[in-house]
Amino acid sequence: MTRAWLVVSWLTACGAGAQASRVTSDDAILYLKSNVRDAQLYIDGRFIAPLDALGGGVAVGPGTHRLELRREDYFSSYLELRVAHAERRKIVMNMAVTLP
Repeated sequence: MTRAWLVVSWLTACGAGAQASRVTSDDAILYLKSNVRDAQLYIDGRFIAPLDALGGGVAVGPGTHRLELRREDYFSSYLELRVAHAERRKIVMNMAVTLP
């Protein structure tokens, strides 16, 4: 039986010349949802992509990771979590609107 997973790999480094890392069977897959669909996702301080571009989730290595959502006119949202080898997890991170 073949499983096809649409997974967006995150960059191993920021800036010019950055290359996407390969997804391995050890990686955990995080499926993120938010009330702000176009919030910018950062993992461990590195920009990944806007949430609405992550159709299938994000691959991360096992261990502890810090997730952050940013968007203008909203307070940033943070979450630190520990993921296990090959874990699949659904995460909801909502954001609050800043007052004018």
